Amino acid sequence: MNVIVIGSGFAGLSTAATLANDGYNVTLLEKNNDIGGRARQFKHKGFLFDMGPSWYWMPDVFEKFFNKFNKSVSDYYDLIKLNPGFQMIFDEFETIQISSSFNEIKELFEKIEPGSSRSLELFMKEAEFKYKFSMEKLIYNPGLSFFEFFNKGIFKNILNLDLLKSYKKHVHKSFKNPKLRALLEFPVLFLGTAPEETPALYSLMAYSGFVQGTYYPDGGFVQVIKGIERLCLDLGVTI
Repeated sequence: MNVIVIGSGFAGLSTAATLANDGYNVTLLEKNNDIGGRARQFKHKGFLFDMGPSWYWMPDVFEKFFNKFNKSVSDYYDLIKLNPGFQMIFDEFETIQISSSFNEIKELFEKIEPGSSRSLELFMKEAEFKYKFSMEKLIYNPGLSFFEFFNKGIFKNILNLDLLKSYKKHVHKSFKNPKLRALLEFPVLFLGTAPEETPALYSLMAYSGFVQGTYYPDGGFVQVIKGIERLCLDLGVTI
């Protein structure tokens, strides 16, 4: 069977690879001169710029994708773990850098708000549970029906998942310093929403950023796109 996939962003490329691996004859169409969608690269006078994503979090998600095809991330691109992972700029250009070491992050929190290192440890322990539970039970659901989320695992853990509490309340319950609150709240902005409108389940984002760390593909985010493109071509996709 012949299949046409329109658009060569992450969704289009991964869909094309998956369908080709399932035996379909796949053609991928792209309106721009370069593939990548929001993750394209802009070149100007010898400089290269990421046009979209610049944070590589949840590395296990990318690894799991390539593992589906008996491949690994390292077969297609190299990752650099950043240290510091990122920094936040506050009023009067005060900056706080987040180390790649969680122990150093705890020391930073303790210095800013005495007692908060223990709070951060507990916060991330809960976030780790949410992250692992979500990866196993939620993230890979097809999203075709709300009833996908009606299962014993979710009902059994509904309190631990904090589905009924806002992320802002969850953060403010454990931390008093406004800078620490801002550091922990900002990851959910990647979801396109505000902390007060986001379920506390999404502390899993903070777990990825603070515990797993921030990575960057050597050569820019376009290397991830090129990697999936190579995978597609190896599987027989026409681009």
